[in-house]
This record gives sequence, structure tokens and C-alpha cells, in this order.
Amino acid sequence: MASDRPTLDTVAAVAGVSRMTVSNAYNRPDQLSAATRERVLAAAATLGYAGPDPTAASLRRQRTGTIGVILTERLPYAFTDPGMVEILRGMTTELSDAGMSLLLVPESGGEDDSSNRTAELLRHAMVDALVLCSLDPGDPAVAAAQERKVPLVTIGHPKLPHVPMVGIDNEKTAAMVAPYLYGLGHRRFAVLTVGAGIYGIRNRPGFISRPSGFIDELTRLGVKAEDVVICEASEHSRSAGKAAVGALLATPTKKRPTALFAVTDILALGAMDAAAGAGVDVPGELSIAGIDDIPDAAAASPPLTTIDQELFEQGRAAIRLALRQLAGEPVRAPRTKTELLVRGSTAAPPR
Repeated sequence: MASDRPTLDTVAAVAGVSRMTVSNAYNRPDQLSAATRERVLAAAATLGYAGPDPTAASLRRQRTGTIGVILTERLPYAFTDPGMVEILRGMTTELSDAGMSLLLVPESGGEDDSSNRTAELLRHAMVDALVLCSLDPGDPAVAAAQERKVPLVTIGHPKLPHVPMVGIDNEKTAAMVAPYLYGLGHRRFAVLTVGAGIYGIRNRPGFISRPSGFIDELTRLGVKAEDVVICEASEHSRSAGKAAVGALLATPTKKRPTALFAVTDILALGAMDAAAGAGVDVPGELSIAGIDDIPDAAAASPPLTTIDQELFEQGRAAIRLALRQLAGEPVRAPRTKTELLVRGSTAAPPR
């Protein structure tokens, strides 16, 4: 049975123009006079014709006008993580300037096979290029992305052969905080990170390399292992950071660390919440520092000492690299700047 759905041909017949003229009215309006285009669109409206099928048009052009971004988290988590929001804001800013769209490919659930399902979604995603955000090299989604044979860019991780990567050296960046706190006179430290294997962070290699970078630098400075306490939050959230540090602050004052380094600002802000709840003065009794420089860091009370790693610019840079590859241009990943921002949450330890 023939479909009664209007087509280019039926619109052309009603408007009294050629099929090509109807196509140009939608795709190349500059080729028509204003009167001709108005006549075509009026005929289309009368027939209920919504325009050419965008999927078919994409197949003809062999372009979708869309960049895919693979996340390690479920979408609700990604939009509550201020650091990820800043990266995505940078991406969408660059895509908007280029007149292109963004497709997010997140983890599809909390079960063990969620990465496999994400990889399956990725194999069928209609995209021109892909950006991988902080994935473990062994994640099935990485292999699926490489199988697509489209331009690839990574943010943070993984490092792949012949694939440009935007991001920082997590160990070296975290190590920047150690001599600063040591120089203030601190000798007892805490490191706040996220426990291994927790859903939503298991593929975040930075959560592993940042503590090691900080601790290795402390060791080089002469700090003993027993003077560094590791605190593990149950998840990457402000509330989990607060809970983990709350337990730490229950220890006697003489044995308590005087400086705490958190692997992200989100966790650092949770540590500040815990200190406020326990009546521990920041920075008078406990100095706190983080990494990321999310918007809430400067607005905290006191403002959080942290390392700015240009999250917004990282998002923009990743999209620029993808677009240049699509244009057939040579690409070279830019160097991400890092800067220690000393604010009110750190000071010399109490005497």
C-alpha cells in the first residue's frame, strides 16, 4: 500500500516548481528568490510536509554534524559534577561556534556489563568524531571507538597511539601542592581520594595517580609514611568527602593531620564541610587544598586553595582537535596550563 505521506515530488507538484527547487528551499535557500521559497514553504505547510529526512541527508553528505562524547558516568552524575560540567560547557561553546551538535554516550547502568553496553551503543552512534573522557585503556568503549575509524580525541585518559590527548599530568600536578604545604610548616598530612572499585569512578585513572604524585613528593621532602593518612570517600561527591573527613577529625588533636590534600575540589569542599561541622577551624587548625578550580572553589568560605587546570579550555581544545581532523588538517594537542591558586583555606600549622 502506497504511503500518503507528502514528499518532495508532491510539494513540487502543488507549488508548480521542480523537485530540485523544493530541495533548495530547505538546503540552499540562497539559490532561490524570496517569493519562490515562500511559495514552496506555503505548499509544504498545506500538505503537512516537515522537510527532507535529516537521516537521509546525513547519509548523502556522509556527515552527521555531530561529535560524540563518551563519559565514564551516568548522565545524572555527569551533570552534578562541576568539573565535568565545565568541560562540557567548553565543548558546547566550541560546537555552537562551528554549527555542530553534541551526542553524549554515558555509562548505561551500574552493573558489571555497563561498559559493554556503552560500547554497543557507541558502535551504532551517528557521529563524525569521538571524544573519550577519562576512560581506562581496557574499557570496551575504547576499543569500540577505535573500531569506528572516525577522528578520535581523549581528555585526561587514555593515552592512545596517534590520538591527540588534552589534559594534565595528574602526578606532576598533584605534586605541586606538596612543597607548598610543606613550606608552610606542615608535617602531618591527609590525602582524601575515592575508594577503588566504586561505580562511577572506577575508570578515572586520575583518582589513582594524584594521591601517588602528592605522596611521592612528600616522601622526597622527607615526610615519613606514617605521617600521611589516606582517607577514602565512598563516592565522588561533596557529601561523601564530608563523611570521610568527619571520621578523620574524630581523632585526638595531637595526632590529627594539620594539612589535607583532596584529589578534586568537590572532595575538598566536603572536607571543609566536615571541619565546620566538627568545629575545626580552616585554616587555623586544618589547611585544605584541592585540584580543578571549579566555580564553587573561589566562592567557598574560606576560599579554597586549589590548582587551576583550565577545564573549560580543555573542553574547547578537544572539540577543536576533532574538527581539525575532520577537515583533514594536521593536529597537535595543546599544552594544558596548571597554576596553584593560593587562597584562604591554607596557612601555617598551629603551634
